[in-house]
Amino acid sequence: MTATDHEEQPMPKRTRARPCAGDAPRLLLAIAARTVLWSVLLLAAWAALPAAFGWHVTTVASDSMAPGIRAGDVVAAMPVDAEAVTPGQVLLVDDPDHDDRLRLHRLERIEHDGSLRLRGDANAEADRTPVAPTAVHGVGVLRFPGIGLPTVWIRSGAWTSVALTAAVAAVLAVLARADRDIVAGQPCRRCGTPRWDLHARALTPAGAVRPSQDSLPIVVALAVSTIMLSTMASAGFSSSTSSAASLRSQTFGCFHDPAPGAVLAWDFADKGDRLVTDSSGAGADGQFVGDGTRTIGSCADNPHAAFGVTGSAETWAVTDTAVSAPNAFTIEVWFRTTDTGGGRLFGFGSDRNAASTHRDRHLYIDSSGRLRFGVEGSGTQFKFTVGSSAAVTDGDWHHAVATFQPRSMTLWLDGVQQGTRADAASLRQYDGHWRAGRQTLAGWPDAGDYAYTGDVDTVRVHAAVLDAATIAAHHAAGR
Repeated sequence: MTATDHEEQPMPKRTRARPCAGDAPRLLLAIAARTVLWSVLLLAAWAALPAAFGWHVTTVASDSMAPGIRAGDVVAAMPVDAEAVTPGQVLLVDDPDHDDRLRLHRLERIEHDGSLRLRGDANAEADRTPVAPTAVHGVGVLRFPGIGLPTVWIRSGAWTSVALTAAVAAVLAVLARADRDIVAGQPCRRCGTPRWDLHARALTPAGAVRPSQDSLPIVVALAVSTIMLSTMASAGFSSSTSSAASLRSQTFGCFHDPAPGAVLAWDFADKGDRLVTDSSGAGADGQFVGDGTRTIGSCADNPHAAFGVTGSAETWAVTDTAVSAPNAFTIEVWFRTTDTGGGRLFGFGSDRNAASTHRDRHLYIDSSGRLRFGVEGSGTQFKFTVGSSAAVTDGDWHHAVATFQPRSMTLWLDGVQQGTRADAASLRQYDGHWRAGRQTLAGWPDAGDYAYTGDVDTVRVHAAVLDAATIAAHHAAGR
């Protein structure tokens, strides 16, 4: 063996040349195109992944859940026990009006018979047909925005949109290969300038092989795609649910709070201009009446959305259907005002029009700015009242609760008992309506204005007397 046999061959040298003009834009354009394509493909794959774990994956076909969920979004619903669902959750159920469809709406309330009343976020009223608990497939947890749009377009015959999408995909596929000559190290076809020799492998100090630079654009595209995918999928439900890690839905701001045990529950969170929805399930829905100005807080502000009367005497909310005046009850309401003229907050009256013939079982602010609870006795029609110790016209939110049963009437303010009396044995009996806002106070002690000016929220009527612990808990929970 000759000495030359032991001579090591020199490592190939990497040639360096002046970069070809226009390489950088082509490289960036190709990376951007690959990023978009990989993002769509990986998002589609990720959207299908929950199905492998027994979750239900569906494509949203309408905007009834806008703006949180749009047509073309893909939603993954986690299986859940129908007995464990709570109002505010987004449920995937068998459509009660169409045998071959699914429905993705938010649970508004659970009816007395156990059926579920759903409503789309974009709908002014609840769904016409209730849903049986056995029809629940799961609770919506993950949203993948826009991935199902082609499916929606095909089903609806929107072939123009399908064609445009296919054309865009073809263009992106072409652009994704715009840097193929660069990564291959080929000379510029336009000017003939040689590029880097990208085929020779360079050794690291430890002797490990370092990946060639032709993989760099793909690595960058995958990295950016992964970041985009994580952001889109985990935050997709942020407007209406918690993060994906907690795997549960939050109550949507514009919906009504549960009101267990109530026979009337008004939250004034309705989208309609005149509708007042009773979320107790007892059917005590109502309407706004009159021409005055009322203000409703935005969905984003709820539960601080409220029925507000700003300087108008002709606006009130009243139940649609007359009922018998109760003999044992609790009424509670949150309110705030700076108007020292007084006014009626909430109570019972014989008529739906501007002034009722009979009115009592009410909370009102008297001429000195203090809160009063009043009932009218049977026979002599004597007016029994209990008042607060201090004025309530400071502009802060206050929680007022009034309870009555024979020989016991009590007023509570912000969880603290204000007064009680035991001389009201029986009350005047008549059929009438519950009302928030305008009502005459003629004949009542220290009567103020008949029109209340301020805000009213979270009105509740209970057919029984609440105890002190429950009242304190309601105040602590807030509106």
